[in-house]
Amino acid sequence: MISQFQSAAEAVGARVQRFDSLAEAAACVRNISGGSVAASHLPDSIRVSLEGVDFIEPEDFPEAKVGLSFALAGIASTGTLLLELSDTAGRAATALPLIHMVYLRASSIVPEMNSLAGAIDDLLSSRRTADIERVLTIGVHGPEELHILILEGE
Repeated sequence: MISQFQSAAEAVGARVQRFDSLAEAAACVRNISGGSVAASHLPDSIRVSLEGVDFIEPEDFPEAKVGLSFALAGIASTGTLLLELSDTAGRAATALPLIHMVYLRASSIVPEMNSLAGAIDDLLSSRRTADIERVLTIGVHGPEELHILILEGE
């Protein structure tokens, strides 16, 4: 199911990487972010693994290069992520930075949407539109890049 999720997400432009440990995923975040992130709704275990990373204050999220969040689930058939966006900071961390990085536990990937009850919000790759002269534009209403960090070793 992990490979199906990865294929579906990559088909719509996401960059998917698989990690055996939080330490490996944290190194990837440090490398891409340059050491500072706009983060929201991260479990304590992930925050601890990111020792040395500067967590930007919500009022500075618009200037952040990287937004970091945690997915509640992933849907294998579509490559869709389910995120908690219950507050302004959560929405800002996922939409304002140029790059959105999302942690996803492999054990949280389900086959289909109907496998989940009460989904909060969904995000399928970068926001895109083709409503102007039928030219596909990616990153119109959100990040230009989506990186999904699948945690397999947990």
